[in-house]
Amino acid sequence: MYWYDPYGAYLANQPQEPGVSQQAARKYSEDLLSKNVGQTITVYLTYEKNRERNSRVVYGVLRQVGRDFILVTDQETGKDNMLLNINVDFIEFNNRAHLASKK
Repeated sequence: MYWYDPYGAYLANQPQEPGVSQQAARKYSEDLLSKNVGQTITVYLTYEKNRERNSRVVYGVLRQVGRDFILVTDQETGKDNMLLNINVDFIEFNNRAHLASKK
């Protein structure tokens, strides 16, 4: 549901549970990944409409996290790979992941 009417009219205030703020409930994958820079991960990716390389698996060390990408050093080749989040299906942590703390 939209927080606003996409056709121009604003919706009335949405009912919220008492004591629960919207900001406190939001957690993003970027926050979790940022806490785990330096860990070894396995990233599973899918590329739509690409006949030559439809899927890919990258195993390596998480080096940097951006809003829409992650930078992983491939363990097999030693090359850095910038992987776009839109192509990521899921990420496996080879060790226990550090959880993102509340702000």
